[in-house]
Amino acid sequence: MQPKNPQEVDRPLRNVSRRTVLGAGAAAAAGLLLTAGASPGASQGNGLGSLNRMWDAIVIGAGAAGLGAARKLTDAGKQVLVIEARDRIGGRMWTDRTSLSIPHERGGELVHGHNVSTWDLIRQQNLKTHRWEDKFAKADVNDSVWNSAKNFDTFHFPQGAPTFPGEIPRPVVGESAETWLARIGIPRSNYPIYFWVIEGDSEQFDVLPASRVAGELEFVLEMQQYSGEMPPEEYGDYRVIGGYDQVLRPLVRGLEIRHSSVVHTIEYRKNRVDVHTSNGSFKSRVVVMAVPGGVLKSGAIKFDPPLPDTRRTAIDEISYLPVFKGILEFAEPVVPADPALPRRWDVAALFSENPPTLWDASLGTPGYRGQLIVTWMTGGKAQDLLDLPVAERHQAGLETVRKLAGDPGLQHVGATTYDWSKDRFALGAYPGPFSRRSGLSDPVGGVLFWAGMTTSTIHSSRDSGTKAATLALTALR
Repeated sequence: MQPKNPQEVDRPLRNVSRRTVLGAGAAAAAGLLLTAGASPGASQGNGLGSLNRMWDAIVIGAGAAGLGAARKLTDAGKQVLVIEARDRIGGRMWTDRTSLSIPHERGGELVHGHNVSTWDLIRQQNLKTHRWEDKFAKADVNDSVWNSAKNFDTFHFPQGAPTFPGEIPRPVVGESAETWLARIGIPRSNYPIYFWVIEGDSEQFDVLPASRVAGELEFVLEMQQYSGEMPPEEYGDYRVIGGYDQVLRPLVRGLEIRHSSVVHTIEYRKNRVDVHTSNGSFKSRVVVMAVPGGVLKSGAIKFDPPLPDTRRTAIDEISYLPVFKGILEFAEPVVPADPALPRRWDVAALFSENPPTLWDASLGTPGYRGQLIVTWMTGGKAQDLLDLPVAERHQAGLETVRKLAGDPGLQHVGATTYDWSKDRFALGAYPGPFSRRSGLSDPVGGVLFWAGMTTSTIHSSRDSGTKAATLALTALR
């Protein structure tokens, strides 16, 4: 079949627009995390325990989910207390303003999509953003050609597309994606770039079940009929210039927040919940639990009476994906060795390396002459990096940057990284492909409401908090 002109593309292109090529997980991770520094406009309270005041609602957790819930409840006229274990707001949204020359995101970094709920917070404050535009990848550092995320070559098989006279052979139970693809005639050497992106944003194919890739193969085979540059898509990934934490200001304004208060026990019964913390005890009519699923799974918070067995089982089946995010600072922008690439680029991936994915975390920052480059990986290969001493993690990222620049002597001037799986108030970056997501959000006892346990983006976290607050308001009537 002759490739179609891009302007003739119909249904399949709608699939392209809902998938991010070369940045989906960098987004979902990257986007999946959260960031904020201090707590502008928030009251600390007096830090003393008090069982004398009955709040309408207590929100546990001041990440995007908790702040979304608190904002909804407060705007509805309810008396709300937010209890936060950290000395800052934002949870896994953490803009670091001190470790490097300019603000950078140790956690969530991107606004995923052009019309998600985060945009109302951005527009309220006239914040500036930078959209990822120039995204490139190679399966191997020695490949002669970079694939552009704007080109249908991203979906093409380098050794030719496989053909199946009938239906595609289905995976068998327990078969990995790598084993299944090899069995049906698609070795790793013939993976399209799109498959490498999935590995870099989720789990590697030697671990990922074949059933999770079968639909992706069908999609990629559909794309073989197209060639050349893809039509522009509406979807996009955006960085907030000056720090992602700025988007939380409208949410936190006027809230009563008790920082550095670690919840250890929740007693609940009809029309009353008692929350016991390291900084006193508090009572309310309802509680919104906006705590990461990893923390709930750990049992760090005790419930009296215990949660129903079905809910406890659902929580125990939450699992988090290993995520490595290292940030290197260079005195001046790193110029790719290949003259076919722009001097300033957004994303570049060398999938033969670990970490494979790089993105510019400083492009668009006014007056800044250096460059921050994020080095990124997920899944088992991310865990391999996290198991290294910090200096060796950064050295691995530097080697990938050196190969992009064609400069084996290139040196960085600063570096930072963070392992969210070791953070006691997170215990993971974001849920992976094996995590349970159903049966987690239904209210318990008519007084416990749930948000943000398995979300992986800022907007979905905030939205889950708003949804939980809406349910709580019904109980408060």
